[in-house]
Amino acid sequence: MPEIEVPKVVLRGPEDGETIVLPMGGLTAHITRKASRTETGGHWAFGEAWQDPDFDNPPHIHEEAEAFYVLEGSYTYTDADPAEGIGPGTFVFIPPGAVHGFRTGPKGGRLLCLWPSSVEAAFFGP
Repeated sequence: MPEIEVPKVVLRGPEDGETIVLPMGGLTAHITRKASRTETGGHWAFGEAWQDPDFDNPPHIHEEAEAFYVLEGSYTYTDADPAEGIGPGTFVFIPPGAVHGFRTGPKGGRLLCLWPSSVEAAFFGP
């Protein structure tokens, strides 16, 4: 009789995970994926991201929800109320179909990110 594989808890330390650098308009975002969509059954991916000062992620739409938790820096979000001065400790939830984007403040920023599987595929590939 085949042995059944029991799922195991995954732990990743501060330096663990797959990292990409995303250049946009001469500035960069550094993204470290901690959990992939394949590990979550295709539901979502989780990671940490750092953006240069004045990094601009232009307005766009996803058909799945997305969320961020601000750790450092300040952000201005498209279509948020209030849009400016979003700082550490702020949770940002973006429902499916909502136009959203952000710009970091003069010191840049750092976020925890919960991405829909389609966004993770765009960043990290199939």
